[in-house]
Amino acid sequence: MHGLIIGTSAYATADVKLIREAGIGWVRLDFGFPFSGRIGGQVTEQYALQKADAAGLAAKGINIMGVTPLPGIAVRQPDAQGRLTLQWQQWLPAWCGPLGSEQSLEAYEETCAWLAEDLRRFVRAWQVANELDIEQFAGPLDPRQAADLILHGARGLKSADSSLIVGPNAAGSDKAYYLFGRLYASNDGLLDYCGIDGYYGTWVPGGPQMWANRIAELHALTGAPVLINEWGFSSAGRLMTQKERRSGLSVCQLRKWAHAWGRGHTRQGQALFVQAAFDAFRSQRDGLLGAFFYRWEDQERCWQCGQPDCPAETAWGLVDLQGKPKPSFYALKEGVRRLLT
Repeated sequence: MHGLIIGTSAYATADVKLIREAGIGWVRLDFGFPFSGRIGGQVTEQYALQKADAAGLAAKGINIMGVTPLPGIAVRQPDAQGRLTLQWQQWLPAWCGPLGSEQSLEAYEETCAWLAEDLRRFVRAWQVANELDIEQFAGPLDPRQAADLILHGARGLKSADSSLIVGPNAAGSDKAYYLFGRLYASNDGLLDYCGIDGYYGTWVPGGPQMWANRIAELHALTGAPVLINEWGFSSAGRLMTQKERRSGLSVCQLRKWAHAWGRGHTRQGQALFVQAAFDAFRSQRDGLLGAFFYRWEDQERCWQCGQPDCPAETAWGLVDLQGKPKPSFYALKEGVRRLLT
């Protein structure tokens, strides 16, 4: 259907020359709800900046994968006992109606159609929302409502331009199988790929070799090419003790990972993970549409809890906080070369 997509998540200020040197041709960008009022009104300042970011990267020769607006997000905040728990923050504007209602689905479809048209020159591929199989991004939506949101979003995008590459992504929870079954049993040409995220050896057990089985499984299950919307391995963070793991406390609470692989969460460990992941990708190349590494640059603070010393969201980058390549940059560059030859 399309050539292999090699991408990453990055800020618009990223060094495009370095991105291209790594063999990366795509950047994934989020787009929020463009209107605070009903569709057709004045666009928000946030959306105007996001559109400018997309235009700037596209002008430098980068292909853009857009992410349609998220209905909300849960971040970790302390409860009365000081335990960090997920607290839902709804982003769906009030004018769309209650989240999960028919009114909200129609508003979401119309919003996605508007976005596809407005960003037609810059964005040729789309991911509908994000990881709606887990509480952090689905919030109060049950799996059926989450599937409905994805289908309405895809229908809106395709109504504006049927040539767009459109699909969902899942975090890989058990609920993902329901989503995939619902979405691909009869998607009427709305979905071009099966999207999956995975962080083996960091957020979940396992290692990079598991990507081979996951790609083969989803390709067989859905009949669609598989796009890995997010994959990676943190380059920092200590490992929880058995007692800490049994406590059920979050990574943000303990500032430690529950899982590791190989040499652990070090820069060299990250590079070795990247190298091995590309071996898995090559073994399933026929069923693979592409892969987006998460992410291009390290982060100053964890977006889940806001702390600078939390490994949960700070050390995933191919480059450090100063924009200097880490060993994983060179491992990815070589992996891309091998995958494409």
